[in-house]
Amino acid sequence: MQQTVVQKILAKATDQKFVQVGDIIEPNVDLAMSHENAALVIHQFDEIFEGLSIPKRVWDRNKISIIFDHRVPAESKKTATNQMKVRNFVNEQSISKFHDIRGDLGGICHQVLPESGYVLPGYVVVGTDSHTTTHGALGAFSFGIGATEMAGVWALGKILNVEVPATIKVIVEGELPKYVSAKDIILHLIGKISAEGANFKVLEFHGSTIKNMKTSGRLTICNMSVEAGATSGIVPADEETQRYLREEANYYGVIEPIVPDNNAVYDKIIEIKIKNLKPQKLSSLIL
Repeated sequence: MQQTVVQKILAKATDQKFVQVGDIIEPNVDLAMSHENAALVIHQFDEIFEGLSIPKRVWDRNKISIIFDHRVPAESKKTATNQMKVRNFVNEQSISKFHDIRGDLGGICHQVLPESGYVLPGYVVVGTDSHTTTHGALGAFSFGIGATEMAGVWALGKILNVEVPATIKVIVEGELPKYVSAKDIILHLIGKISAEGANFKVLEFHGSTIKNMKTSGRLTICNMSVEAGATSGIVPADEETQRYLREEANYYGVIEPIVPDNNAVYDKIIEIKIKNLKPQKLSSLIL
């Protein structure tokens, strides 16, 4: 069976040879990220263990990342209290990938994850943030979930009731014109297909433009894939992915790129020639 990148990742995450679009599965999670909303996840997590005689422990302290970035510094007593609640939970559970407000540790969550080498090709990444799609830039299947779902991930290490999504293949060809950036490409795509044009689907990016693009640009494109309604955006891992992980994220472990089969079945294929693309305006989006 010929498969897309996401089908291959989900097959691996469920210990199967292949999965089909529409299958309902429970893939193992490689990385679970939250920011300040971890306080709400903790509340849901506590409820899971109410009345049970087993210890209240997360499934893997090394696969959870919590990063303070949305409310820094705390703008209210409530936020400060919640941040302290999260710090206490991190200490109790010995969570290793915690990034507090301190300048030498902190930053924007969608920058901290890739720059720290936390995201690898083939990973299933979930986050309590809609722009978790960002991390597909490193060849991971990365998507946003709610607090209740995340509490289940913390307890079980799996994300429940996931429907294998169809994939839209986006082929971008040509050299970036002057003043045109990665953001212009994704804005152009959203304007082309609408803000609902990729609902519940994956946008898989290919073409010479993407191949020659640095990871920073790929992060931008995948970040904004959600603005087209996409479950995730993904760039199949290649030489640039490996360069970034080695040289910028200082990751020296094993890297196993996952690429689509040549005859993978896509929901549709969209081709974009950027030779005459101009800087885009947000007002050009079809909202």
